[in-house]
Parts: sequence; C-alpha cells; structure tokens
Amino acid sequence: MIDRIGLGAGIAALLLLAACDAEPPKPAASGEPEANASADNAAAIAAPDNASAAAEGPLSKYVGKHPSDRVDGMRFLDEPMVRKAVAANVSDAAARKFVFGYDGPDAPIVAKAGRVLAWGCERHNCGYHNWAISITPDGASADVCFYRNPDRPDGSSTWYLADGKREQRQGNCPSE
Repeated sequence: MIDRIGLGAGIAALLLLAACDAEPPKPAASGEPEANASADNAAAIAAPDNASAAAEGPLSKYVGKHPSDRVDGMRFLDEPMVRKAVAANVSDAAARKFVFGYDGPDAPIVAKAGRVLAWGCERHNCGYHNWAISITPDGASADVCFYRNPDRPDGSSTWYLADGKREQRQGNCPSE
C-alpha cells in the first residue's frame, strides 16, 4: 500500500526546494544524516510510535495549514500564545524578527510527538536561512530553531528551548 502522507510530504519538500532556487540535498552517506533531517534535529521532535498526532488544543486547528494561511482570520505566527512562547524563549532579537517577518516558502504545519511543528524560510534562500517552532497545542511550551549560515546549508542550527537553554545542533531546522 502506498504511504500517501509520506509521498505527499516528499513531493512538498521537492517543491519547496525548487521554490527556493536551492539544489536538492545529496543523499547522505551511509550512517550520516541529511542536512534537513539531522540526527540531532530529528531526535528533538521524533514521535514515539503511539504519539504521532498532536494532542488537542487551540493550535491544533493549524495542522495541515501553512504558517502563512489564515485560520479563523489569524495566521499561526499571529497567535498570541505562539508570539508569547517565541518571545519568551528566543533571546536573539534578529532571530525573533526573522521568524515573525519571514518572506519565503513554508511547509504545512504537522502534528508530531504531541506538538505542533511549523517551518518557514527566506525566499530564494531556504537552505541557508530557515526557522521552526515546535510547540504544544495549548501553547504552554515551545522550542524554536533558527538556522542562518550564508556559506553552507548543512552547518549548525541554534535551538532556543522551553527550559531556557540554548543548543547548537547539526543541520537545518526540521520541517517535518
């Protein structure tokens, strides 16, 4: 049986790469993670086998929509609980400004590991400048990823975690 969700996600990823004028990622060598699915970043949002859908909450209505889409008249990034969580976690003003003011493509919001994951990037520069927000559906806890590296799309991203810590992880911010 064909995994239509996986197939659709793969097609969406290819369309995003084409929209960004970026080259598709080269297949990873055996045992090496791909740039947008690094082991560290994937582990940060990996869902247990029985927790692939997000719990219900006010932000669940955005699952399947893009961060730039309006739901009940409001974009995901305009939601007060999203703005509050990002403002509380992200100490870098330039990173906050980019997340809230990005002008490029974005991926459909997904439910993963009981959280809502949103992703976006800079127009024509997706591989080198992107962000992700992994937030609980009730907005109580969020981790924010920020990637900017003008020289390479496979460097380290900065994660601003809900517990106040900041980490560097290999690879771009995850989109799924």
